[in-house]
Amino acid sequence: MSDLYPASKKHFTDQQIANMIPNYFYREHNSPNIKRIRVYGKDNEKYLHMEIDVNRNRYQGEADFTLYAMAYITQYAKIPFDKFVIILYPAIKSEDPEMIKADARCTIDYLINKSKTKKRWSETCIKISTDFENFVAPNSKSISKKESSNDQFDTYAILFGILVIGGFTFYFIRKK
Repeated sequence: MSDLYPASKKHFTDQQIANMIPNYFYREHNSPNIKRIRVYGKDNEKYLHMEIDVNRNRYQGEADFTLYAMAYITQYAKIPFDKFVIILYPAIKSEDPEMIKADARCTIDYLINKSKTKKRWSETCIKISTDFENFVAPNSKSISKKESSNDQFDTYAILFGILVIGGFTFYFIRKK
């Protein structure tokens, strides 16, 4: 039905998107550990910024998984994202972290819609670097795993409250 009526697709706020990402990672056994998730604006563009721990043995797979998760979830954002930023912290402390910066629309087209080739995507849409001096993220509210689990509990509590109120309402209407 949503294919026939694209406007009926659910669209989520930035906070909801940021809260969904850890849940997506928890489902996958081999997903990397999330250190930080941030949503912010910089230079008139909207960024989704993630920091993850990576194991050198699975380095490429963890970066790919993170990009796919970002692309998959953000395609349902109310206001589309412009850039994805991933900071990869290696398990070996002597190695420098790396940064992946990708164009969001182009990455969604490649990973989700399959409308771009890997060669074109890697040449035009993504940049991998260790140069952090040229990229300074503004201060913003970050979301940790602990906060997102509290938000999830709050959501369940609200849903339970709505269910109880609905049950009482149904009971009193039926009794009359």
